[in-house]
Amino acid sequence: MELTRLSLLHFRNYASLNHAFSPGLNLLVGGNAQGKSNLLEAIYLLATTKSMRGARDTELISWSEPTAVVTGRIRRERQPDAELEVVLSRAGPKLLATHGARAARVMDFVGQLQVVAFCAADLEIVRGEPARRRRFLDLEISQISPRYCHALGCYKRVVEQRAQLLRATRDRRVPGLEAMLAPWTEQLVRYGAQVVERRQRYISELAERAVLVHEDLTEGRERLDISYRCSFPLAGATTLDATEIAFREALERAAGDERRRGLCLVGPHRDDLGFLFDGHDARPYGSQGQQRTIALSVRLAELDLLREETGEAPLCLLDDVLSDLDERRRTHLFERVGDRCQTFVTCVRLAALPTEIQRRGMVYHVEAGAIHVPNPLGSPAPA
Repeated sequence: MELTRLSLLHFRNYASLNHAFSPGLNLLVGGNAQGKSNLLEAIYLLATTKSMRGARDTELISWSEPTAVVTGRIRRERQPDAELEVVLSRAGPKLLATHGARAARVMDFVGQLQVVAFCAADLEIVRGEPARRRRFLDLEISQISPRYCHALGCYKRVVEQRAQLLRATRDRRVPGLEAMLAPWTEQLVRYGAQVVERRQRYISELAERAVLVHEDLTEGRERLDISYRCSFPLAGATTLDATEIAFREALERAAGDERRRGLCLVGPHRDDLGFLFDGHDARPYGSQGQQRTIALSVRLAELDLLREETGEAPLCLLDDVLSDLDERRRTHLFERVGDRCQTFVTCVRLAALPTEIQRRGMVYHVEAGAIHVPNPLGSPAPA
């Protein structure tokens, strides 16, 4: 899989851009706030419809402009080539299009392009709040499962509707409340069980690969364990039917508390991930170095898993992360990425990159929302 051309209009600090990239290693070099990370964010938006940095859609639009447009041409091995477009507006919701035709549903758009993004914020997957880990899960699984994307969207809408009803009736005796809640609860169970079952399966597959990567990175000195922490007891449930039963029973137990508090207290919107090294919780007890190694292991495992699930290599986005890695981890990262996927790397100074990486990559100099003509492969480039 390869991004052959990226076009931007009023996106972040890019007034206009229409640029073709190398199918291999792309090195984006420039000072701070010049637009390097914005390019990666635009690519990530085409893959997930979301900002890589968690920004709101309106924050991606250039100052004083009403809309922004991001367009990408994608070359694929297993499927026909694609042209993807995201239109952001201050006046309404984003519009998604493939080959110029509007995509009626997000699930019809997400997954056309797959990416794995490495950035400094990856530490928050390990040490941040549960919402950050849920966001990680949702974005990554949606890239490989349109059904998950659909179930998640339906679940979020049901949670909000059910919560509104609970808030409206809190501390009040409402005749027929059970009958009013019942259809929302059934939908909550239906879609929520699909989300939980798919998350469980994804984490099982991811953990299997991340453990091996982590063992290599730590030279066998630490043992990594990753677990899915469901908000209700699963009691060994691995099938969809069993998960629905466990979810429904948990909701019945929590019914009184939910009505008193006016909240949906059980469901995948309250789930979490656990990261253990040698049996210790990495969030409170891991050093920053240990947390960074876990985050890197997860991303590298994700790269392998996406490749296996789709039969194509996803794009690899490395946003100013090399300075946070020691030489051994940088070497390990590029060995695993290799020449197997199109890669975009941002850095402030080219000289900070290993000589081998400089020689392999196509260098682009980014300044004030513009990309300068790259140097030919193998030619000297300014530091």
